[in-house]
Amino acid sequence: MKTCIWCRQTEKETSFLTKAHTFPQSLGGNNICENVCDRCNSFFGNRQSDAPSSEIVLKELLNISKFYLLNQTNSVPKNQRFKSEYFNINWDEYRIRMKPRYSIKKGFQLKLGRQFRKGVFKVFLEERERQRQDALNNRYNFIREFARYDMGDYPVYIQIPKLKAIFFSQLDILEPQIRFTEFSDVQDEEFRIFSYQVCGHTFVIPTSILFKDLLLEKFKKSLFHSNDPFGTQLKEIVYAEDLDYTFRYMNDP
Repeated sequence: MKTCIWCRQTEKETSFLTKAHTFPQSLGGNNICENVCDRCNSFFGNRQSDAPSSEIVLKELLNISKFYLLNQTNSVPKNQRFKSEYFNINWDEYRIRMKPRYSIKKGFQLKLGRQFRKGVFKVFLEERERQRQDALNNRYNFIREFARYDMGDYPVYIQIPKLKAIFFSQLDILEPQIRFTEFSDVQDEEFRIFSYQVCGHTFVIPTSILFKDLLLEKFKKSLFHSNDPFGTQLKEIVYAEDLDYTFRYMNDP
């Protein structure tokens, strides 16, 4: 019997008729999580009364990075276009500006940042269920509370690349996905984190509610000495622009 990983309701209590894509289809996501009910699936895809949906924000910001990289390599598929809700984009000059009606909206960048973080956690938990079938474990309750019910606040980090290089696979750009491996299991066991690469960014998220208080500094030290090509330092995403979706660091002196 299906049980929704978000609200924990079963097939006897709710319906499971729609396909729940782990990554938004508009970003190229093809994977489906079977254990997401229709009501929760709709929640992630629809605007809320006081904020855009986390899925919309996720696809907005990551699509900028995706099409930036595809344009740089002259490999934009003919059948793919990206029309942004929040940004005016000039790909010829690589100029991206938030639309005036949003840029003057008080606290909007902060709200986008929060919704984006919720979207990153949403992808993780649905992929965890799809690949490992253990997302109902109580250790992930904090993710359910934050991403689905807007309770509390939890960090999402990006690794700051050590080199002025963007590591990405074109296949993963066109069809984003995350992978649970032996290495990710070791990271989870030692630091209670999971990291995944998407659209040229490496995200790091906690898999325990205690990570920031007990393990963050330990992980930072380990990362600093790791010589990891994806980055040896962390940057927390608070505002939407913290993502650096156009990879400005490539032009820093």
